[in-house]
Amino acid sequence: MKKLRILSTMLVALGLCFYFMLSDEGITNSVNELEMHCAAGLQKPVEEIARQYEKAYGVKIRLNFGGSGQLLTKLEIAGGDLYLPADKSYTDQAKDQGLVAETLTVSKLTAGIIVAKGNPRNIKSLNDLTQNDVKVVIARRSAAVGKFTHQVLEKAKLLTAIENGIISKVGTVNEVALQVNLGASDAGIVWDALIPQFDQSEFVIVPEFDQQPKYATIGVLENSKNRTEALKFARYLTAKDQGTLVFEKYGFASIVSEVE
Repeated sequence: MKKLRILSTMLVALGLCFYFMLSDEGITNSVNELEMHCAAGLQKPVEEIARQYEKAYGVKIRLNFGGSGQLLTKLEIAGGDLYLPADKSYTDQAKDQGLVAETLTVSKLTAGIIVAKGNPRNIKSLNDLTQNDVKVVIARRSAAVGKFTHQVLEKAKLLTAIENGIISKVGTVNEVALQVNLGASDAGIVWDALIPQFDQSEFVIVPEFDQQPKYATIGVLENSKNRTEALKFARYLTAKDQGTLVFEKYGFASIVSEVE
């Protein structure tokens, strides 16, 4: 009987050892790394915030950049922890598909026309983009700004005229801005916040876009294995005294964020 009690005690102790070993391993895994799918137009501030967070908390943020729609397709297949598109409609869609558990609003984005410094082609409206000798670049529909661009141009009955001219279509808003900044195109449609990153360009405000701002929204993925840590980073990214300061530094308009 005594031997049985000793054996029983040893088994319990061994079980507890295994439990705590597995628990410690789980904790380590949960805070070791987070994977985030992020719209290319938000790359600069998000990279800086991710580095700050890693330094403060020891959690690496692995970043995947691309068009918002392209990333939505990717996370459906590959999963991850966080999704930050440049337009709330994408996180709404991800929620409807059961891919996103909760969201926080990050920044307000307004589209407009990017032109070379000094606006040498005197482009002041969307109609000016239909001129035959004006080289235009826009993002494809797989990017948030591209989807919005196509919608607005179709509504204004200008898309066909612009597509019949000298036009390039690229994958992300960053590529649009870069083409104009390098002089490969005369004009493009981008988010206002990108202009400070391209010193050879300037921004033309147009009513068709100015009246319809978009909101970049970060979502914590439903299938995240580290949902608590993912939400912690999302809150850090949107906090007034942390991530928001970085977004403002890069020219992004900030707003108060709440879990929806």
